[in-house]
Amino acid sequence: MIHSEQQDVMRAEAENDIALDQFESVHNHLHQRLCRELRSLQNRVDALRQSPTIHSASIVSTYERLIRKKRDFMEHWGMDPSCSGR
Repeated sequence: MIHSEQQDVMRAEAENDIALDQFESVHNHLHQRLCRELRSLQNRVDALRQSPTIHSASIVSTYERLIRKKRDFMEHWGMDPSCSGR
């Protein structure tokens, strides 16, 4: 499943033209990518909570820390960490 998600992300990136010399283009692309990653991480957390295993708590904790760090990064760079749009 992760492999499929990575392929989807790579495909989406290939479809988007990113003007690397334009801040706003890179900023928007990065915001979109981070939002996809946040949704993916949150889906994993939700799935782990629905079917707990012996290590679920530590994995959930790790994913939640990643989510916090990504949201902090987004706030620092003026992005909407809720991913509700611009």
